[in-house]
Amino acid sequence: MVMNRRAVTARKIITPDTVILDGVVLVEGSKILDVGSRHKIRFTETEFPVVDGPHHFLVPGFIDVHVHGALGRDVMEGTSDALDVISQTVARHGTTAYFATTITASLLKTLHVVEDLGKQVDQPRRGARMMGLHLEGPFINLEKPGIHPIEHIHPPSVPIFDKLLVHSENQIKLITMAPEVEGGLELVQHARSKGVVVSIGHSNATLEETREAINLGATNITHIFNAMRAFSHRDPGILGAVLTDSDVWVELIADGVHVSPVAINLLLKCKQSNRIVLITDGISARGMPDGQYRVGDCRVMLSGGVCRSSEGKLAGSTLTQDQALRNLLCWSGLPLEEIVCMVTKNPAESTGLGDRKGSLDPGYDADMVLLKMDLTVQTTIIQGEVSYSTG
Repeated sequence: MVMNRRAVTARKIITPDTVILDGVVLVEGSKILDVGSRHKIRFTETEFPVVDGPHHFLVPGFIDVHVHGALGRDVMEGTSDALDVISQTVARHGTTAYFATTITASLLKTLHVVEDLGKQVDQPRRGARMMGLHLEGPFINLEKPGIHPIEHIHPPSVPIFDKLLVHSENQIKLITMAPEVEGGLELVQHARSKGVVVSIGHSNATLEETREAINLGATNITHIFNAMRAFSHRDPGILGAVLTDSDVWVELIADGVHVSPVAINLLLKCKQSNRIVLITDGISARGMPDGQYRVGDCRVMLSGGVCRSSEGKLAGSTLTQDQALRNLLCWSGLPLEEIVCMVTKNPAESTGLGDRKGSLDPGYDADMVLLKMDLTVQTTIIQGEVSYSTG
């Protein structure tokens, strides 16, 4: 059987390791066949129909490891219809792969949701591929719940985690948890033994507790600066541990609401850019007008682009990954190539997808985005197929 082929050309191709001027990516089926300068790679338009970006940047597809919903739909619905809407919405903004992120709910509901979601991992869709589940809660600290319903927060439990993992068909790939709560360190070790990435979040851990969790296998931090112990010069806490550890990955919501641009620049001075993962923490209100929406069973209000609970707590975001890219370029002064890594290579490597996604290399999934000069999305290509294009 002859596989579909195409050639994607661009004024500049940005990969994690190099920049190619006047470049081309050859695609065969769902994989990248070759990458290089048009002067070196020979092809005919008969064999490889061209998707042309003569004035565009071509970058790897964006990966969002923290997605709750979009366009009025919520991951906790667990349905294929909801995922279709979310997948198509995020693809319009360059996201080609994402992790469906749960919120704390009753154990019975969570079991049903992870079971429904687990069956749909990496299934073909018109939009972005859902690559796995990110379990945010219920094993978090009652002192740092955010909008997670406190009545359903549960102490870390290996048996409950295993039950959730089995129901998900082993598709839970990332878990946000509080390691300082009794049973937390045991769960850190156990989750890692099952191949699940452990992220510290919704946590009141001290410096020492954080370092112990990192030593036992926690590698990531969920939405840094938010829902965690505050930094103090005598009690540096999670931030003190993370900002002085060059190996830990950190999620960052670069919307200017969750984290001030000044704090973002402080983060960049402490952490190398190759350990920062730009996420959206996007919820069902994303892409919608002001009004009331849901995150799981929690009602939130969207006003002026910002979501809050009835208590005034921030409730996820309406951010998109292309906007996060533009924001960070404006606020940080970093070169575009470094920021591109934060939405491509870094999220892939931090969650175990680095051998197939996050880069434009032969053999990798043909996930890529053509960006206009203003860094808005022209075309999103997912596993070799055009998923979205402005024409």
